[in-house]
Amino acid sequence: MNKKVLVTGASGHLGGVLFRSLANLGYKNLVGTDLKKKNIGKNQKFILANLKNLKAITKMSKGVHAIVHFGAIPIEDTQPNILQNNIIGTYNLFEAARINKVKRIIFASSNHAIGFHRRTTKLNEFSNQRPDSHYGLSKAFGEELSRFYADKFNIKSMCIRIGSCLKVPQDRRHVSTWISYDDLTQLVDIGIKHKAIHHVIVYGASKNKKSWWNNSRAYQLGYKPKDSSDKFDIHLLSKNEHKNKMALLFQGGVFTSANFKGDIKNIK
Repeated sequence: MNKKVLVTGASGHLGGVLFRSLANLGYKNLVGTDLKKKNIGKNQKFILANLKNLKAITKMSKGVHAIVHFGAIPIEDTQPNILQNNIIGTYNLFEAARINKVKRIIFASSNHAIGFHRRTTKLNEFSNQRPDSHYGLSKAFGEELSRFYADKFNIKSMCIRIGSCLKVPQDRRHVSTWISYDDLTQLVDIGIKHKAIHHVIVYGASKNKKSWWNNSRAYQLGYKPKDSSDKFDIHLLSKNEHKNKMALLFQGGVFTSANFKGDIKNIK
């Protein structure tokens, strides 16, 4: 693809993976951005920028066809930090996209946007949001923001509720949530190119038999995951959550139990 694609969070873990893997897929006009320049190749175009600066993001997104938005705090943090980086930063990105008539945004959502669903409940793209943390709440906000900008301003969007994207599964929870780097890249590629997308939510998961998610919408769009957590020996994976009975009940794991003051019986 020759059209310009902007990747936010390009110095981070998954943003960096995508910045490299999309180039390997043949994206010839990639631009990366982040707060710091880290692990960026000499021939890769990169712009230092802060998503909290609307003016800078508006300038940077001129002439961009699609944005792959992975620039955010990727874990739980304080409410003020999440507000500034994940919520205001994401709003600024969408507003800059509107100003510059960007056609499409791929939003890195998270399983923590639906983390307070029980593990016995099979979810799909229509399942209610149930964020389990300030981080999860910011991803729920991003999903609704992307829907609004799709409906109101015709900026097409794919929200990927990413499970656990790592080179290999590391914990027993990942048997249900793991997605490989290659499969995530495939989903992002579909999100950028598929003509029928208006606003869609898919799950960032490989073909895992024990998945908690019905990812049929992604399959309808042509997603064909190449990897699966099934091939890994569960006995070789850590079981950190087994120390926490509450974490084992909910899809968000330890994100649900951290600082919990509620009544588990009321979360059905």
